[in-house]
Amino acid sequence: MIPLVIGAIFLGGPAFAAMIAFACIVMLFEWSRMVERKAFSYAFYALALGGAVSMFFAASGNYLMSFVIAGGSSLIAAFLARKNSGSGIWSAFAAIYIMLPCIALIWLRLDLPHGLALTVVLFTVVWAADTGAFVFGKFIGGPKISHALSPTKTWAGICGGIIFGSIIGAIAGIVMFDKSEALSYFLVGGGLGAASVIGDLVESGFKRNFSLKDISGFIPGHGGALDRLDGMIFATAAMTGTILLYMLIEKLQG
Repeated sequence: MIPLVIGAIFLGGPAFAAMIAFACIVMLFEWSRMVERKAFSYAFYALALGGAVSMFFAASGNYLMSFVIAGGSSLIAAFLARKNSGSGIWSAFAAIYIMLPCIALIWLRLDLPHGLALTVVLFTVVWAADTGAFVFGKFIGGPKISHALSPTKTWAGICGGIIFGSIIGAIAGIVMFDKSEALSYFLVGGGLGAASVIGDLVESGFKRNFSLKDISGFIPGHGGALDRLDGMIFATAAMTGTILLYMLIEKLQG
């Protein structure tokens, strides 16, 4: 799986957009199944169609239409879900929680001047944070964060995710950008690592709310796509949000 992801990242273009679109639809399916307690539903069909069309427009560079399609499909899904299962708000939330980060990933990789380097840093930091959280949580353990959110996650795991993210962020930044800014990359990696582990914690809270251990069995032994990509969702939001803020500040100053 990881070699395919790496290949799509470096190829960019349609290959990367197709990978993100596929991941988006799988996550929308898992989300709908979680909130509506059924494998397929009219709300899911609305979200899946909206997600696919939205990713197409994003890959074409038409982000305004991409956002409109994502928002419209979420409203339709909310109406259908409310009518059938009463989970309208949760179904609508899928557009914000899943579709927008997927659109942001396509924008990050395909439209920014250093899109490849930024995407490599993002993915490697998230993978490192996942590994660090697991290693520190398993071998150090210690106090739990919150039983209401997750009965297993510890403060040591949070620290491990941030530490590993910082280290890999520094290494990836040096390799992909400039050696003279190692400290900046270290701090960026720590911030993205923190966002990643927070995303994992929030996802655990969603599963606890719906009394689930894993959202699905899409990835054998690892749960569903949302179980694996929860950190990526939050880290993507953190990176793209920071970049957009920086671009806005530069425009106002110019």
